[in-house]
Parts: sequence; structure tokens; C-alpha cells
Amino acid sequence: MPSRKQVLVLSAVAVVAAVAAVVLVVVRGADPPRVTASSGTDPSALVAGAPDPGDDDVERDVYWRTDSETVGAWVELTYPEPTSLDHVEVLGPGGGETGPASALLTFDGGASLLVTTDDEGDASVTFPERTASRVRVTIAGVPDGATSVALAGLSVDGSADDPPRRGADRAVVATASTPADRPVEALTDGTPADGDTGEEWTADADDDAPWVSLSWNSPREIASVQVFGPSAPGGESLSGVLRFDDGSTVRVPAIARGGGEATTIAVAPRMASGVRLELDRPDGAVSVGLRELAVYDAGTTPPRWPQDWDGYATAPPAVEPCDAEAEPVGEAASGRLGLVCPAVGSAVDGRTDVVVAADPGTTVEARVWTGVSGTGTNAVDVVARATADEDGLAVLPLDLASAPRGPVTVRVDPVPDAAATDEDLPTSLYVQLYNRAGRDLTPDSTAPEGMTLQWAEEFDRPLSVSATGAGADYAAVKPDASSSGQFGDAPFADPASDDGTLTTLDDQYLRIRTQPAQGAGDQDGTDNVAGLLASTDVDGAGFIAQYGYFEARILGAPGAGTWPAFWMLDAESAARPSDTSTEVDTVELYGHDTLGSCHTVHDWGSEEAGEPGTGAPSCNSPNGFTDWAIAWHTYAARITPDGAAFTIDGQVVASADSLTRTTEPFFFLLDLALGGGWPVDLAPTGGVSDTYVDWVRVWT
Repeated sequence: MPSRKQVLVLSAVAVVAAVAAVVLVVVRGADPPRVTASSGTDPSALVAGAPDPGDDDVERDVYWRTDSETVGAWVELTYPEPTSLDHVEVLGPGGGETGPASALLTFDGGASLLVTTDDEGDASVTFPERTASRVRVTIAGVPDGATSVALAGLSVDGSADDPPRRGADRAVVATASTPADRPVEALTDGTPADGDTGEEWTADADDDAPWVSLSWNSPREIASVQVFGPSAPGGESLSGVLRFDDGSTVRVPAIARGGGEATTIAVAPRMASGVRLELDRPDGAVSVGLRELAVYDAGTTPPRWPQDWDGYATAPPAVEPCDAEAEPVGEAASGRLGLVCPAVGSAVDGRTDVVVAADPGTTVEARVWTGVSGTGTNAVDVVARATADEDGLAVLPLDLASAPRGPVTVRVDPVPDAAATDEDLPTSLYVQLYNRAGRDLTPDSTAPEGMTLQWAEEFDRPLSVSATGAGADYAAVKPDASSSGQFGDAPFADPASDDGTLTTLDDQYLRIRTQPAQGAGDQDGTDNVAGLLASTDVDGAGFIAQYGYFEARILGAPGAGTWPAFWMLDAESAARPSDTSTEVDTVELYGHDTLGSCHTVHDWGSEEAGEPGTGAPSCNSPNGFTDWAIAWHTYAARITPDGAAFTIDGQVVASADSLTRTTEPFFFLLDLALGGGWPVDLAPTGGVSDTYVDWVRVWT
């Protein structure tokens, strides 16, 4: 597992938004914590005068209530010193007031726990012991029509006599709606990590409401569920609902048929002794069955299905001889810079010449990023300088020993003379290479330490991707039941077309490329194709995560009109046409402004913001970080009960609230599109530009 470093402070990450309620805090055997809240009456009242939580005969007083907040409202407990915690108790207000339906506990170490209340708004949950100095309790769900939330009591303490332990042996019992002569034990007889799902369970043809369930002899802290669909290919994907015995539910939008990879549903951890998957039977005579149902505890990463096909992988092309006689790669109009050689993405061994076309007499400097990954404003060094001769060619001898090993981008900047103005200067030219020398960097995750790693794609094997996601880990088009999945000014290519827009390099990196299409000019007004990677197939079956922390380490694609992005969509929008959907844009980068970044949420189809789906874009230019086209950065977003918080290299740069559908699982996308409302001009590099991704990881 990759090394991790706690860089985020939960209060900064804003895992929450406002809370509901009237709360009374009871801390047994210790000084009471300091209490703060997102709104409402004085939260100090929460630590005084509470009734005994176990005494149902005592009339409950409301000790704190929100002003007008519901989902996202929070109460935070800060302890005088680090405290062992293993129990949470929530008391609803009674008396006709509204209590929470669910709440998300977030500990200052990063871990979270979802608690679901009963009809009275009460919950009492014992969980594996952990030490914390602060706990935030965020309202995650409320009854329909609620306009505020109230509590009569809340305690998070260490009062459990025998708290559960992670990894404890627990007997598993499988049951199903189909009669006992069906092989229900087939649900648990495989070893998914080895590509073996054993036998297959099937429902009776007349079973109109098929379900399967697993239960244990004691509660466990569940963090993910894998569902392996039927082996029979063809037909509509299955779907259903996961119903945990703590009262929580999670929608499963799609379960793929035909064998292979599971649908993995990563969830906010919760304590449960059983889970039931209630399946929707598709219309028509379609068999309903499952090859395997697997549950994983917090702290355990679900296994990936072994790849059984070649996938897409390539090696960076060796650098060709580069001098003033080379055939130019790109075009340099008057007053601009253009790349003569080497070709975009060429592999170099530390030293190479780069030839640039410029107006005669123009002096240019080559700069590379040499900083340590994980810090936003790191070093950019000048490594060469040259002046264009009478033929308009400048030869830059580069030494990349101080640059990172692997994908590296050299920025060539014009040097102004005393009379020049900004308007007189050509824009920078970005030369993308693959450095086989240089320094190895060891970038850390920016996820809070206590979270569970649910998906880790290191791009260390051939890329498992197909046009629709069928038979592969990833789809190469946006999964969207309401559209074609295409957007931008260049179509996303089918990986099988040999355009090379999606591939892994040297078993270390993902390369997403835009380049002139085969038969350029026949692509509805654009000469280029582009690339996209989605974590589900076009029906929504694949990897999805509820309340996830999504992060990726990216070196962006330069050039006017490039539009690299890392983002998430609610999984239901991929499975069924809808007028509404939710989008979380971890980062959108625009090639005309390589010092800026945008971090946005959208409630598509919502009129709440006055204009459907506009969201509240947060674009920072400059954003305070090194040029993203020459420096690697780790971009992350944590989805919270009513919004999201965004970071670059572990530093919070934006947050958004009032986002709907956040209780649903989301899938992630990585893409390099073109346009986004900006003119496209990649002529200086021959129409080619690359986004590189070191890894993508998802935590809950």
C-alpha cells in the first residue's frame, strides 16, 4: 500500500455542513468536551442538565436546535486531551420536533462512521476503539420536509464494556429468497482476489423480489461490498439496494453480467451484523443470479479482479536526432514559438537538444520543475538559454538530471528585451518529454490517515479499458444514460481504434493524449480525438464510493484549448435517464491559464441556484501553485453530506455546500478534452498534447 501522510485537518477539509438539532452531550468518567455547532442556540448548553440516555421515562428537553439547517449541520466535540472512544449515543428530541435520520461522525484522525437512527431519532452504537481529540457529528439525512433538526442528547465516549475488534473471526451465514435447494452457499465460496467466484446462485424464475443476505454473529465495521453479477452475458444489467441491519441503505445502480470484474460499492463505514441485497428483476425473461457477494471491513482494500487480457501499454518512443535540419513537429506563425524537435513524448536520457522556431533574434529560456512532490510552490529552474538565428531556430541544450524521472515538461519562455511589452511577447511553448534519467520522487497521499483505501490504480500494468467498459476496469466514454457521453470539441476515441489516446507507459503512468485523428477532417469539425477514463461501464457498473475522498496525481496537458479534468458523477445518472444529476469537479484545468484551476459542484436539473445546473464555480488564477503543465500536483475532493471540499497538494483551495444526492455513491472520471468554451490551437506542437496520471486513489 502506498505511503500516506496526514496533511488535511478535518475542519479544513469540511467534511460536513450544518447540523440539526438539539444536542445534549454526556461524557462518562471524564471532563466534558467543549462543544461548538454550525448554528442554533448556545451549544454550551449541550454539556449540562441532560437526562440519563437510558431512562425512557424522563421527558426529553431539547438542548440545542439548528436555525434552519438540516443536512450538513454539525456539532463538534473537542476533548481536553486525546481520549479513547468506542461508543456513540444519539437521542432524538421527541415532542413532535425533528431529529436526524442519520449522522456522519468524523474523527480528527480522518476516520468516519455513519450512524443511522430509529423512528424516534435514537441510536446507540459501539465501534472499535480509537483515540481522538475531536469528533464532528454531521447530519447526513433528515425526514422529508424537515426545516431544522433538534437533539435531546449526544455522547461520544469510551463507555463500551467490550468494544468490537477489527479483523475478528465471525461466522458467515448466507440466506436468499429462493428456496433452500438452490446453492445459496455459492455466494461465499469463491476467492475474488484470485479470479475465482466458485459456484453461482440463481433465483427461481417466479421469484419477483429476489434477495440475498449475509449475516455475522457480531457487528463489524463494514466499509465496502463487492457484488459479482451473473455469468450469462447480454441483457439488462441488474440493480438493487443494499440494506444494512443498522437501518442504512445504499443504492446499487448496476451490476454487470458476463463474468469478470465486480461492482464495488465503497461506503462510509458503519457497524452492522448483516447486509441484504434486494435485487430489481428486469422486465422480460432474464435470469437473476450472482456469482459472489463479499463484504470488507474498514481498513481493508477490496481486491481487484485479475486482468486476463493484454490491455493497452506502450513505451515512450526513443528520441530521434534533433537539430536544425529536422522536420518541424509544429508550426510557428510570426510572433510565436513552435516545436521543431524532438517529437512530443520522446524518451531522453537526461541530455538532449530541443530546437524551437521563433522570430530571428528572439532569446528563449528553457525551464523545468525540480521541486519535491507534495508542495505546491516548488522550484522551477532555468536549464538552457538560446537565441534564434537568422533562420528562426533556437537550439536549447538541456540537462534534465535535476528534473523528475518519467514524464517531464520543459517550458520555453521568451526573454523580453527592454522595449518589449507583454503584448509583444509570444506565449510560452511547452515541450513534453519522458526523462529516463533524473530523480525519483516519492509522492505521498493527501488522504486523512484514518480513512480506508478502497481503490488504488497505480497504472503499473496494461490499461484495462474498452469503449463501453464491457469486460474491462474502465470505460472510455462518459457513462451517462441521458446523453451520448461525448462532450468538448474532440470526440473521445475508442481505445481499439489504434489512436493511442489511452495507454500506460513503462508500467508506471497513464497517458491520456489528444492528437489528430486518423483521417483528420472527418470528425464533425475537429481534427483531433481525445481520451477519457471512467471507473464504471456505461451502465454504471464498476467502482463507486459513498462519501469518498478522491485523489489523483496529475501532470496536465499544455496548449491553448486543452481541458484536463478529474471529476465525479453520481452513479445513478449512468444507469437510468434522469433530468437531474450531481457532479463534483475535483479540478478542471484550462490550457490558456496554466497557473489557475477550477473546482466546482453542479446540481444538474436543479433550479435552486436560479439557473439550472450552474453550481458555484470556484476558479483561482493564479491559484498559488506551480504551473500545472510543468509540475506534478495531487488534486483531491472529499464529498461530504451536503457538498465537497477541494485540495491541491493537501492544501484546501475551495469548498462548496448545498449539493444534493451526496448520500449516493459516485464514480470517478479522468479525461483530456478540448475546448470547454475556449479556442483550441495546438499547432505549435503538431496538434499533440498529453496529460499524465501517476495514480488515482479513493478512500472512505
